[in-house]
Amino acid sequence: MSSGVAVDPSCIESFNGLKKRDVRAVVMKINDGMTKIEVEKTMPTGSGDVGTAEAEWKECIDSLPENDCRFLLYDFLYEHQGLPKSKIVFLKWAPETAKIKSKTIYASSQEGCLNQMEGVGRQLQATDEDESARWLVRSCSDRILVICGSWSWNATDLSRV
Repeated sequence: MSSGVAVDPSCIESFNGLKKRDVRAVVMKINDGMTKIEVEKTMPTGSGDVGTAEAEWKECIDSLPENDCRFLLYDFLYEHQGLPKSKIVFLKWAPETAKIKSKTIYASSQEGCLNQMEGVGRQLQATDEDESARWLVRSCSDRILVICGSWSWNATDLSRV
């Protein structure tokens, strides 16, 4: 809560539901008073098939606003060495068209939010749909060096999470 923005207990409850695979995604927003992070919506668990995961990811990303920031928790399905895998991804959605105040408050609230959610396998940031592309996140999960736009990192071993 370094920004002074508290995490609503409903966010923790929804995150725990995500870990239990009760939901596929949790979209969180900072309320209009800029006092707390609250759940905006949850998305139901899909088929659980890696083959349909790309469509589910795109649907989730398409539901994010074009002109405002959000936090997204997502149970990300991918395949590694022929085996289906799953990791929880935390995405800070900060489109370039969002107001500077919104970007600033989300950036300063991210760590406080994450500190209350143990089990997040990867933290990402995206400003548009291209940066949130499924292949990029999958590459990150497979520990491949990823360079795309302003993103550049060597993903760590996710098996420790």
